[in-house]
Amino acid sequence: MTNLSQEQEEMRQSIQKSAIIWSVVFGLIVAGITFWVLGGQSTVIRLAATAFSGFVVLIGIFKWRFAANSKSAQCEKCSTAFSISKSDHVETLKSSATKETRDAQEDFSTKVTTWVEEVYDVTDTYSCGSCGDETVKKYTTTRKKDKKTEVEPAPVKEKTKAKPASKGTAKSGKASKSSSSKKS
Repeated sequence: MTNLSQEQEEMRQSIQKSAIIWSVVFGLIVAGITFWVLGGQSTVIRLAATAFSGFVVLIGIFKWRFAANSKSAQCEKCSTAFSISKSDHVETLKSSATKETRDAQEDFSTKVTTWVEEVYDVTDTYSCGSCGDETVKKYTTTRKKDKKTEVEPAPVKEKTKAKPASKGTAKSGKASKSSSSKKS
């Protein structure tokens, strides 16, 4: 594999980096579980078992992920490793529709989210750098565009007007004043 082109080497490094990340994550998880399960043992036994189990899982996951991802980057026709690369990408707009969601809030307002949903037909072409074999993959993808969120205020209830005081009460107050002024 020393005669890889620059593009093939970049692909190999990308696959290797992904495999390393996954193997480290799973290795640490298994090591942590091993350390916890062996809680009743001495510290030396716990540390030795933790290191061993973490290392075994790390190596196993790395080999598995690297082989699986390398297989997808290998030409089916000529079996050249890391030779498949994307040579063309075409997107065709299939449909476009305005969508909306409404969510009731605790304060009785409504959160309204609107967006345009676009559906695309995608055609990807992959080529082998060694033999020139082409593979075409077609699929559909959906994208959200122009997403906006607004809050509609809670509906306002009409307030009922207070009834005015009765006219009889107001007249009786005036009558008592006028009668008291006549007495003086």
